[in-house]
Amino acid sequence: MSAERRQFRRIPLEAKVGFQEITFSKEPQTGSSVYRDVSGGGLLLNSPNPAALGTLLKLEVRLPGWGRHQSAFGPSAERDLKPLVAVGEVVRLEALEDGNFELGVKFLNVYPDDLEALLRFIEAAGPVEHR
Repeated sequence: MSAERRQFRRIPLEAKVGFQEITFSKEPQTGSSVYRDVSGGGLLLNSPNPAALGTLLKLEVRLPGWGRHQSAFGPSAERDLKPLVAVGEVVRLEALEDGNFELGVKFLNVYPDDLEALLRFIEAAGPVEHR
């Protein structure tokens, strides 16, 4: 029996993600970064600042080439410009040697059509490992 806990396939992809902490008690931190991989369940991103486990983030994820997998009208190049918007929770934090941090973010809320397009995008990426 496998010890694999992931339920979604991940693909390595380095692209931009914007994020903003969702908070009511202080000024929210905002930032942009590069994420290292993405799945239907979340993503792994680099951040110059740590985020506590359980921190909620509003994410705007850029997915180069995902436009052709969306169920919208218009040229896929225009749909590529639309980010996937999601609410995620920091579920893993790791300090990196370069002083940055690696954040594992689990998607909590994604617009259903965008999630379907993301899953089609990942499936079209071909065979990849389950990490």
